[in-house]
Amino acid sequence: MLELVVHPRVSARHPQLSDEDVRVAWQNSFFQALRTGSKNSPEYLWIGIDGKGREIEMVGVPTATGYLIYHANTPLSKRVRDEVKGRRT
Repeated sequence: MLELVVHPRVSARHPQLSDEDVRVAWQNSFFQALRTGSKNSPEYLWIGIDGKGREIEMVGVPTATGYLIYHANTPLSKRVRDEVKGRRT
C-alpha cells in the first residue's frame, strides 16, 4: 500500500481541510494527471471527493514509499478547472 503524506502547509493554508479530508479525497480520486511542464516534475494533479462530499484538488510528487501532497484546495480553483477542461477536449 502506498504511503500518503500530507504536508503541514496544506492545513495551515486551508484550515477547512484536515489531513484526513485530503487522504479520503485522494483515495476517492476520479481524475489524475501528470503535469509534465512543472518545475517539480514529476508532479501530479488529483481531484477527488472527501468524506463531506467536497471536490478537492490535490497536487503532489512521488516519494520512495508513495506520494507527498503539498497542495490541496476546495472548491476547485479556476486554474485547475481550466487544466482539466483542456485535457478532456
